[in-house]
Amino acid sequence: MRLSHVTEFAMNHLFSKLKHRTIGASLLVLFALVAVYYFTMAGTQALEAEYGLLHARLTVAAIYTTAALIALIVLWATRRKPLIKQQTADALMSPRNAPIVMLIEAAMLGYALARKPGDRSH
Repeated sequence: MRLSHVTEFAMNHLFSKLKHRTIGASLLVLFALVAVYYFTMAGTQALEAEYGLLHARLTVAAIYTTAALIALIVLWATRRKPLIKQQTADALMSPRNAPIVMLIEAAMLGYALARKPGDRSH
């Protein structure tokens, strides 16, 4: 068996799994949307019998608007925030912290030079 056959077999196996998962996820989304549609229609009809068509539609619209706002707030709260490396580097290099940084560097250098020659493998 040639190397090209092995790679072709591996790629086909990988993409067939990916294709099956994509089809499954697509069916899940489709069925979930159909279920939401039917629940919405049933809820609208139940509210329409009790409160009238306009109030029923406004109630359903308010429920969906609330759900959308909650999703937006969750996305906003979990957004990727910028790393604070720049702020940390600026804080470490401030003139006030310079003596402390030099002492730490000197201690690390002294420790590295004081080790026995056999200990340098770490």
